[in-house]
Amino acid sequence: MSTTTAKMKTTVELMRRGAVMIKEPCSVCNGVQLRYKGKVYCSNHDDLAVALQAKEILFPDVAEDLKNLLLVKLKESMSLLENEKDSAELDRLVSLMTRYVELLRKLEPAQRA
Repeated sequence: MSTTTAKMKTTVELMRRGAVMIKEPCSVCNGVQLRYKGKVYCSNHDDLAVALQAKEILFPDVAEDLKNLLLVKLKESMSLLENEKDSAELDRLVSLMTRYVELLRKLEPAQRA
Protein backbone atom coordinates (compact mmCIF):
# COMPACT_ATOMS: atom_id res chain seq x y z
CA MET A 1 0.00 0.00 0.00
CA SER A 2 1.43 3.40 -0.93
CA THR A 3 2.10 6.09 1.64
CA THR A 4 -0.55 8.33 0.05
CA THR A 5 -3.18 5.58 0.25
CA ALA A 6 -2.25 4.83 3.87
CA LYS A 7 -2.52 8.52 4.80
CA MET A 8 -5.88 8.77 3.05
CA LYS A 9 -7.21 5.74 4.95
CA THR A 10 -5.93 7.14 8.24
CA THR A 11 -7.51 10.53 7.48
CA VAL A 12 -10.84 8.86 6.72
CA GLU A 13 -10.61 6.83 9.96
CA LEU A 14 -9.92 9.99 11.97
CA MET A 15 -12.95 11.69 10.43
CA ARG A 16 -15.05 8.62 11.16
CA ARG A 17 -13.96 8.95 14.80
CA GLY A 18 -14.93 12.61 14.94
CA ALA A 19 -12.07 14.63 13.47
CA VAL A 20 -13.11 17.85 11.77
CA MET A 21 -11.51 19.47 8.73
CA ILE A 22 -10.27 23.00 9.33
CA LYS A 23 -10.77 25.49 6.51
CA GLU A 24 -7.33 27.10 6.99
CA PRO A 25 -4.59 25.20 5.15
CA CYS A 26 -1.40 24.09 6.89
CA SER A 27 1.05 26.98 7.20
CA VAL A 28 3.97 24.62 6.47
CA CYS A 29 2.82 22.72 3.39
CA ASN A 30 -0.60 24.17 2.51
CA GLY A 31 -2.18 20.75 3.22
CA VAL A 32 -5.58 19.95 4.70
CA GLN A 33 -5.70 20.18 8.48
CA LEU A 34 -7.81 18.15 10.89
CA ARG A 35 -8.76 18.89 14.48
CA TYR A 36 -8.98 15.75 16.60
CA LYS A 37 -9.27 15.56 20.39
CA GLY A 38 -8.08 19.12 20.82
CA LYS A 39 -5.04 18.89 18.55
CA VAL A 40 -4.53 20.00 14.96
CA TYR A 41 -2.89 17.62 12.48
CA CYS A 42 -1.82 18.18 8.89
CA SER A 43 -2.99 15.36 6.63
CA ASN A 44 0.16 15.78 4.50
CA HIS A 45 3.12 15.83 6.84
CA ASP A 46 1.96 14.84 10.35
CA ASP A 47 2.01 11.24 11.52
CA LEU A 48 -1.72 10.57 11.66
CA ALA A 49 -1.19 7.13 13.20
CA VAL A 50 -0.20 8.97 16.39
CA ALA A 51 -3.52 10.80 16.28
CA LEU A 52 -5.39 7.49 16.07
CA GLN A 53 -3.67 6.37 19.26
CA ALA A 54 -4.54 9.59 21.11
CA LYS A 55 -6.58 8.95 24.21
CA GLU A 56 -9.06 11.47 25.45
CA ILE A 57 -8.26 12.65 28.95
CA LEU A 58 -11.33 12.60 31.16
CA PHE A 59 -11.75 14.53 34.40
CA PRO A 60 -12.58 11.48 36.56
CA ASP A 61 -9.26 9.90 35.53
CA VAL A 62 -7.33 13.05 36.38
CA ALA A 63 -9.27 13.44 39.65
CA GLU A 64 -8.32 9.88 40.67
CA ASP A 65 -4.63 10.56 39.92
CA LEU A 66 -4.78 13.83 41.87
CA LYS A 67 -6.48 12.09 44.81
CA ASN A 68 -3.69 9.49 44.93
CA LEU A 69 -1.00 12.17 44.78
CA LEU A 70 -2.66 14.18 47.56
CA LEU A 71 -2.86 11.08 49.75
CA VAL A 72 0.86 10.42 49.25
CA LYS A 73 1.69 14.04 50.06
CA LEU A 74 -0.56 13.96 53.11
CA LYS A 75 1.21 10.82 54.36
CA GLU A 76 4.62 12.46 53.78
CA SER A 77 3.50 15.57 55.66
CA MET A 78 2.27 13.43 58.55
CA SER A 79 5.75 11.88 58.86
CA LEU A 80 7.36 15.31 58.89
CA LEU A 81 4.84 16.59 61.42
CA GLU A 82 5.57 13.73 63.80
CA ASN A 83 9.23 14.71 64.24
CA GLU A 84 8.97 18.50 63.89
CA LYS A 85 9.78 20.69 66.93
CA ASP A 86 9.74 24.18 65.40
CA SER A 87 6.33 25.80 65.97
CA ALA A 88 6.45 27.84 62.75
CA GLU A 89 7.20 24.72 60.71
CA LEU A 90 4.47 22.82 62.59
CA ASP A 91 2.01 25.57 61.67
CA ARG A 92 3.10 25.45 58.01
CA LEU A 93 2.74 21.66 57.87
CA VAL A 94 -0.71 21.70 59.50
CA SER A 95 -1.83 24.41 57.07
CA LEU A 96 -0.53 22.39 54.13
CA MET A 97 -2.21 19.22 55.37
CA THR A 98 -5.48 21.10 55.84
CA ARG A 99 -5.36 22.21 52.21
CA TYR A 100 -4.69 18.63 51.11
CA VAL A 101 -7.71 17.40 53.04
CA GLU A 102 -9.91 20.20 51.64
CA LEU A 103 -8.89 19.28 48.10
CA LEU A 104 -9.57 15.61 48.77
CA ARG A 105 -13.07 16.47 50.01
CA LYS A 106 -13.73 18.58 46.92
CA LEU A 107 -12.63 15.71 44.68
CA GLU A 108 -15.04 13.19 46.24
CA PRO A 109 -18.18 14.49 44.42
CA ALA A 110 -16.22 14.71 41.14
CA GLN A 111 -15.27 11.05 41.33
CA ARG A 112 -18.87 9.93 41.77
CA ALA A 113 -19.90 11.82 38.61
